[in-house]
Amino acid sequence: MAEKLLAEAFLEYINEEKLFTRNNKLLVGVSGGIDSVTLCELLHRSNISFAIAHCNFGLRGGESDADDIFVQSLADNYGVLHFRKYFETKKYAEENGVSIQMAARDLRYEWFEEIRSKEQFDFIAVATNLNDDLETMLINFTRGTGIKGLTGIKPRNGKVVRPLLFAYRDQIETFARQEEINWREDSSNQSTKYLRNDIRHNVVPVLKRANPSLENTFRENVIHFKQAEEFIQNRMADIYEQIIEQQKDGVALDKAFIVNDPDGRFILFRILHRYAFHRDQTNQIFELLNQQPGKQFFSSAYVLTIDREKIFIQPREKEGHVQNHLEPADMEISRPVPLRTKVLTMDEFTMDKSVDVACLDFEKLSFPLTVRTWQKGDSFVPLGMKGNKKVSDLLVDEKIPLNQKQHVSVVVSGDEIVWVVGIRISDKVKVNEETQKVFLMELIS
Repeated sequence: MAEKLLAEAFLEYINEEKLFTRNNKLLVGVSGGIDSVTLCELLHRSNISFAIAHCNFGLRGGESDADDIFVQSLADNYGVLHFRKYFETKKYAEENGVSIQMAARDLRYEWFEEIRSKEQFDFIAVATNLNDDLETMLINFTRGTGIKGLTGIKPRNGKVVRPLLFAYRDQIETFARQEEINWREDSSNQSTKYLRNDIRHNVVPVLKRANPSLENTFRENVIHFKQAEEFIQNRMADIYEQIIEQQKDGVALDKAFIVNDPDGRFILFRILHRYAFHRDQTNQIFELLNQQPGKQFFSSAYVLTIDREKIFIQPREKEGHVQNHLEPADMEISRPVPLRTKVLTMDEFTMDKSVDVACLDFEKLSFPLTVRTWQKGDSFVPLGMKGNKKVSDLLVDEKIPLNQKQHVSVVVSGDEIVWVVGIRISDKVKVNEETQKVFLMELIS
């Protein structure tokens, strides 16, 4: 019965979402876990052509190697092509200043796309399930999001398809056990040091006690959120045509429309979000629309000017002379880049490896720190390196577009750059086992 229910629902979902057809060739990302192995089994039973790609991230020693062997055996059993690659994931994460999870994600999808393009597969299939979707929504909600962040993971995003996105984790496990399918357990899935696992093991069970049909409720809510977001996008598209005037050096907004519309504050937020102005700035701008014109606000890449009848938004010119200072107290600055700061004890501190957050050893800093636009000749010691590297070379390595390079800022302690904002901190001020206090800086989005 489990086979029939899941197998039929699988094909119905593929057809309903128009993910692919039986004539398409799929490259399936297979870890060896229950979800990806079940996806292979369902594709095999549905006579859909596929090959297997396995990433060995080298993070769990012998376990990772055993996963590798298991997936090879799985491919042999199905008689399908098998691609595998070993990644130095920790090294990549350190060199790029990203979390292990983000490093693994970047490496995985970049390699999958290389294979897909070279071997002419039509799509990359991954085994994301409905519970993964729920956890992602809770993460987005926790970090702060608009309606768009609550609309769930897309069943199809470019060449990536998720044909198991309809299924609960329990459904998949029931199917796998009743059909006597073998899979590998990832021990790291039990560790709550990762936010997703913490939510999975400690938050979702509490919610399910309050609502045993949590997954069904979530699926219904996602539909409502998607409809709401589509409605907002359609409404905003009409408003854009009415109030946005394209100009040679930027855009001009009809100030009277925003002031007089009952939803003016929300309309302004949706527009300014596209130009990297954060919500607090939007609220300040809205409150000042009827006051003396000439007030200016700055995002990382744009300058907004309130005029008598228009709101002008223009790209920022290079402002090498613009600088600001940070003291060792909770504060915010908006220029040359919007930052929020905080001092934490080690008991209060949790490492955040997002490139938008800098976690620095407080005792190694000389205050006040200077925040300024980077300049030709700037250099520092990037996290994970021993010697100096020019900021200009780092921007090339990070593939920062030419039109964005002029807007990159740096934080300077004494004569040392300690953070190329949004890209990499300095190895000299990283948090280690001897750190007692952390100076945290966050890029405000």
